[in-house]
Parts: sequence; C-alpha cells; structure tokens
Amino acid sequence: MSVSVSVQTNRRIIVLAALFVLLGLLIIGKLIYIQAFLNRKYLTQANQQQSRKFEIPTNRGEIFVRDSNGLYPVALNQRLQVVAVDPKFVKDAGEVASKLAPILGLNSNDIYAKIRNADSRYVEVKQRVSDSDASKIRDLNIAGVILATKAYRYYPEANLFSHVLGYVNADGEGQYGLEQYINEDLSGQVGQLKAVTDSLGVPISSTENTAVQPIDGTSYVLTLDRNIQNVARDALVKAVTDNRAESGSIIVMDPKTGAIKAMVSYPDYDPNNFSTVGDYKTFVNTAITSLYEPGSGFKIFTMSAGINTGKVKPDTTYNDTGEVKLGDKVIRNAENGKFGVQTMADVIQRSLNTGVVFVLRQLGGDPDKITLKAKQTLAEYFKKFGFGERTGIELADEANSPIKRPEKSADIDYANMAFGQGISVTSIQMITAAAAIANGGKLYQPQIIAESIAPNGTIKKTQPKLIDSNVVSPQTAAQVAQMMTRVVQNGSGWMARTTGYSIAGKTGTAQVPKADGSGYEESKNIGSFVGFAPVDDPKFVMLVRIDYPKVSGFAETTAVPAFAAIERTLFDYYNIPPRAN
Repeated sequence: MSVSVSVQTNRRIIVLAALFVLLGLLIIGKLIYIQAFLNRKYLTQANQQQSRKFEIPTNRGEIFVRDSNGLYPVALNQRLQVVAVDPKFVKDAGEVASKLAPILGLNSNDIYAKIRNADSRYVEVKQRVSDSDASKIRDLNIAGVILATKAYRYYPEANLFSHVLGYVNADGEGQYGLEQYINEDLSGQVGQLKAVTDSLGVPISSTENTAVQPIDGTSYVLTLDRNIQNVARDALVKAVTDNRAESGSIIVMDPKTGAIKAMVSYPDYDPNNFSTVGDYKTFVNTAITSLYEPGSGFKIFTMSAGINTGKVKPDTTYNDTGEVKLGDKVIRNAENGKFGVQTMADVIQRSLNTGVVFVLRQLGGDPDKITLKAKQTLAEYFKKFGFGERTGIELADEANSPIKRPEKSADIDYANMAFGQGISVTSIQMITAAAAIANGGKLYQPQIIAESIAPNGTIKKTQPKLIDSNVVSPQTAAQVAQMMTRVVQNGSGWMARTTGYSIAGKTGTAQVPKADGSGYEESKNIGSFVGFAPVDDPKFVMLVRIDYPKVSGFAETTAVPAFAAIERTLFDYYNIPPRAN
C-alpha cells in the first residue's frame, strides 16, 4: 500500500515540474518574441504616451518710420507678465484678492468674484503687468498665484499711427491696417518641440526629442515721416474740432514716387488699448475705406480730359447762363451763380458746374449734346486717373466703387459726375489722381512700405510702381496745374496762399447722399481741398477732408486752413525757399 502512494506522489511531482518547465519556456519564448519582434512597436507606444508637442514662439516683425534722426519704431514687441490664479490652491480668496488688488490697480471685490466663481483652474486676473509689479507679487509668495511671461505688441506713438498700423488682438492676429494686411509676413513661422516628458509633463533630455526652430517675422520700414505725421494730425484735430465735424482725414504724398508721407484720420484710438474702443468704426481708416462724392475737386479731371483730347484749351470760352437744361433736369452753379462769357480757366477758378458740363459735351463731337462718345471718353479718362479700381496701397480694407457704364447711364448722370456728384471715390484715389497732374501726367501707385527687413537682416527696398506714364500729356498737366493756381491766388483756396510760393489746389464741398438713395442730406456736406506745391517742381501733394462740419461755409473755410497750416510747415521742413515774387 505504501509503495503505491509513493509512486503516485512522484508522478505528481514530475507532472508539476514539467508544467513549470513548460510555463517557463513559454514565458521565455514570449519575452524573446517581444524583444525580437515587438520592441519597436512598444517603444513607439511608450514615446507617444510620454511625449508632448510644444510650440516655440516666434518674434513678430517690428515696424519703423523715419524722422529727421533716422529710423523710429512705431510697432514693437514687449514681454510683460500675466497674473492668474489657480483656485485649487487658494485657501482664502478674500485674502488673495486684497493682496493683489493694490499692486494691480484693480478692485479687490472683482478679483474675489473671479476666483470664487471660477470653474477653471486658470483664472486670469490681469495682463500686461510690469516686471516691477510682478516682482512685488512674487515676493508675497501667495499659494495659487501664477505669473507667466507673454509677448505683447507695443505702439510707442499711441494714437499717432493707429489707422495705418491697426493692432494685434489677444490671439496674436493683426486687425486693420498693416498689422492685418501683412499679418502673415509679420507673424513669421512658429517652431515646434516634440519632447519626452516626465510624469508632470515637463520635457526631459532625450535623444527622441525633435525640434523645428521658429522663423521670426519680417520687419518693415514705412514711407511715413514721423514729423509730417505729427503736423498732419495736429492740423486735423484742430480742423475737426474747430468745425465741430464728425471726422476727417489728411494724406500727404510724394507725387514723384507715390510714397505716402503722412496719413491720419480722426477720431483715432490708442492701439495699446484697443479693447477699450466702444465703436468699431473708430478702427476704420477713412482715408482708404470711406467712399464719398468728391464734389468740385473732381472738376480738374474732367478739365484734364477736355484739354488732353484737344477739345478745349484754357482760353476756350462759353457763355455761362447759370444753368444747363438736360431734358427735365436742370444743372445750376453753386449759389445759382451766373457769370456770362467764361474761359476754361475761369471754370476751375470759379468752380462752375455749367463749365464742366460744357467740357463734357465737347468730348462727344456735338457741343449741344452729351453723346455716348462723350460719356465713353470721360469714363476712359476717369479710369486712366485710377478711379473705379483700388489703388493697391498696402493697407487692409481699401474700398472702391465702379464707374457707371456710359451705355447704361443717363446724360444727367455723367453731367453730374463731371463736377463730382453721382460718383464715389476714396481719399487715396483722389490724391493719387491729383498727384498725376502734379507729376506731369505720370500716375504712380501709392505705397506705404519703403523696405522690408528679413530675419537674417536682408533688406529689400520697395521700388516706386509707375501705373501710367501718360495719363495726360505733360502740357495738359501743366495747364491744369496753372488753372489750379488761380484757385489759390484768386478763388476758394485763397487761405492757402503763401507769399513767395506757387501753390495749386481745388476745393470741393460735396453733398452727402441719403442712405435710402432718395436725394441728398440737407444739412450735411464733406469739405475737401486737394493741392500741391511748388507748382513747377512739386515736393508734396496733399488732400484734406472734413466730414460733416456743423459750421456754416464751404471747403474754403473747413478744409483749406488745415492745408495751409501743413504746407507752411512743409516748406520749412523740405527747405523749399520762397521765390522773390
């Protein structure tokens, strides 16, 4: 009996031992299999679980202008602190709020409410905190208070360049102006770090880490002159204030290149505090986005068409009866003026509506009618001067309105367009076209970027872009320019008259169409003055526009004084000496 039990026991031991050996072989085989064939797979999975991608920030390109001392920064990057709170680590929200409030200049109750009502572990208390204030907060050593460094856009000139520059929003995207128009170039390319992290998500050194380095944004130098910009803004603020106007804009351009030397609109804003602006219209650069009927300032382009086609000359005469009848419509001069026999030079000096309608009729071959040919010719010249298309200036949101098609338009429409009614333009279109007259018939595209500076320091200058070398002949341009000097010497531009200087200009007091298209507002007008000097060798062309003044009078009292104030400064600034006579 005992022998039988012993034999059975040995058999069990042998079976168990065999099972253990088999299990061991299976485990070893599995390990060998994993090591030999699944090693890469599991390494990859491990890296994926332990790796994170981090964004490497880039530096946004900066923007400069020039002044008499050289380059001057107008859009910079500034690294400041963000103060935030993690409510999980805050034991007494009231105590934390009372300690932060006096340093941050905030109301402690507001901070307390933010912390108490938070449903997040990151409660932002204030942005753009200075390093000194951040240091004070750091010294308090408050549990749960977070300090983080963040790059912000900084505009050292505040309001002065606001409409040209625009601003950068909280997401780092350019809004309005150059910041929007060249946002991609300014932004550069963000870098990326893919790194193995520890259990807290902090990157650790590893051969598995990979990085794509960031590329900083391109910087730019503008054609604007800081000194001229300052003078223009001061004059504009005064003009808008004195005339109790709603708004206004001024552009100063080099007529020989199209380079913008000053561009201001008012009311303006501080792009450092864009979030405090209540009315989004304040962000709009009216110099390029606001369409308006130019009024009598437009007569110089109709006259240019008449002279350049040889249909009229400066001494060509017509009999001004004070009105022109077109079917059941009647066109009259301003204030129902009637002057008898007048030359074309008189037409510009006295700003006679009947005179430019006379020019329009000559363009079609029948002096008694406004023919289709006349309308086609006038439309052709308007287009040659750049109207009906955007100028292409490097700024966001440039507006445009097409020119009415001659074959689809009534005679009265083109008669009105001849003196600046029933056609919509922007200030930048007007000054660009006027610059062509100042520049002997050569039309340049307006430009506001003088050069770009790549992250590696490579400088690329923007070359002036000639659009049309012969919008009108040099002789036509000179004759129209001389007509415009009479406006300053003896006409509505008299306030711009300056002893020793030849100045050309043309006023325009435009009516404002009603929003429903049912006619014009009775109590609203837009006063403008476009001109250049010195006439024989223009150094600048300028447009002043004052919207909806609430004082009596035309552009000669609303817009011309600002032009005069700026031109006299420019004569000194450009060292333009007066002539003896």
